[in-house]
Amino acid sequence: MKALAALLLLAPALAWANAAADAEQAAERVLQAEEMLNVHVTANEQGRLTILFGRLVGDGQIAAVLKKLEQEPAIRGITHSRVDTDFCPVR
Repeated sequence: MKALAALLLLAPALAWANAAADAEQAAERVLQAEEMLNVHVTANEQGRLTILFGRLVGDGQIAAVLKKLEQEPAIRGITHSRVDTDFCPVR
């Protein structure tokens, strides 16, 4: 009985723990499908993404990627910006 009570108390914490990993995995799937390599992505514990697009990424590419990312259920929000640098496309 104590184990069940402990599991019920920890379940919400465990769900939040994977939100960042789930959001990053969803973002990487979309970015690879769009062949978007000049980008840096991080996710916080709630599953919100921060995306930095390199200077060579066009406005149309950014709009297309953001539209697809917003459709992913694991991603709970997106903050993005274009920066004046390029990211290494080798991963």
